[in-house]
Amino acid sequence: MATQCIIHTLYSECLVSSHNHVGFFVLQEYNVGDIISFNRGRYHHWGVYYGQEHGKHYIVNVSGGESNSKPLAITSKLEKEELNKVAGKSDYSVYRELDKHNEPRSPEQMKADMDKMIGTQIKYNPFEKNCQHFATQIRYGKEISPEGESAAKSVGKNLTNFRAEMDPFSAFGTEKFNK
Repeated sequence: MATQCIIHTLYSECLVSSHNHVGFFVLQEYNVGDIISFNRGRYHHWGVYYGQEHGKHYIVNVSGGESNSKPLAITSKLEKEELNKVAGKSDYSVYRELDKHNEPRSPEQMKADMDKMIGTQIKYNPFEKNCQHFATQIRYGKEISPEGESAAKSVGKNLTNFRAEMDPFSAFGTEKFNK
């Protein structure tokens, strides 16, 4: 992978090659605190660009997880991992869409918060406490997840429809019979 750093400082702007959907390499500029979006097909994984160490690029992200048999109660860990390891074969890019309505915090504050949080275990929930929530908490100081909100709405709508079909006399299905 070709890597070219413009300035070799702690908060340098680096050009990093990343894969795009047709297999070509694309040079992108990464800064400490940038949200990195990894396209996993039906969903995106999110991390925060940490910087470069020993010639390798790192992100901090929600990694792994162990379920205690409840599908929405997963314990995960915040880890600093090599960017390419997290990406695997996924396309990835900088995600700055939320910068339009939210002010990014300083790189120094973002890096200090990441350093404090590395190794911390969290309760993961795909709708209310997911990897995009973590990434936006670091970047903007508040949790935002358009992907989680969209998924929750979709699941909620489907669950309501499912419950109405399964139990026509439930609170969700009474409108069918109260005409």
